[in-house]
Amino acid sequence: MGKERLREKLFFGILIAIVAFFVLSFVLVPLTNKSSHWYIVTSGSMEPTLKLGDIIYVSHANAEEIKVGDIISFHNEEYIITHRCVEILQQENKTYFKTRGDANEDADSFLISEDAIIGKIPYTKIFDYKLYAKMPRVGYLSEFVHTKIGFILFVLIPSYLLIGFEAYNIFNILQGRDGKIVCPYCKGIFYGVNLEKDVDCPYCGKQILVGK
Repeated sequence: MGKERLREKLFFGILIAIVAFFVLSFVLVPLTNKSSHWYIVTSGSMEPTLKLGDIIYVSHANAEEIKVGDIISFHNEEYIITHRCVEILQQENKTYFKTRGDANEDADSFLISEDAIIGKIPYTKIFDYKLYAKMPRVGYLSEFVHTKIGFILFVLIPSYLLIGFEAYNIFNILQGRDGKIVCPYCKGIFYGVNLEKDVDCPYCGKQILVGK
C-alpha cells in the first residue's frame, strides 16, 4: 500500500506542477512589471552563456546602470538583440554601446544608442561564476504551449484529470469508502469501510490482514 500511495502522490504532484507552470506562463508572466521583459533565445550568438530555447528575464536599466560585461537587450531596426556590452562610448553628449555575441569573434558592426536599450539580464555572482536570470531550454515548450494543441495537452487535460480524480475521491468518501486497499496477492484496488478489520479481496477472494 505504501508504494501505491507513493505513486499516487507522485502522479498528482506531476500534474499540479504541469498546471502550475503553464498557469505561470499564461497568467503571471504577462502581469509582471511592464518595465521588465521575458524573451526566448532564438539564435546561438550568445552561447554558451545563453542557449537556443532559453527564456531570459530582462530588467529595465538606464544607460548609467550598464557596465562593460553586462548582457543587454536592445532594439535594432525591427529586431530585438541580446548581446554582451564590450565598450561604452560618449559621442555628442550621448552614450553608445558596442556589443558582441559571446559566440562571435568580432564585435557587432553597429553602435547601440542609449535610446535603443531595453534593459539588461540581472545575475547573481557565486564565486567567479555569474548565474543569469534565465530558464534553460524552456522556451521551446513555452512556444508550443501557446498553440491550441499545446494548451489542450499541457493545460486543459491535466486540469480535467485533477478535477476528475478529486471528484472520484469525494464520491468514494460520500459512499463510505474511506480507505484504499491494494490486494498484495492480485494487486486489485478497492475501498474498505473499516480499515481496522481484515477484509476479503473482491477479486481473488483471499483474506487481507489490513489490521495487522
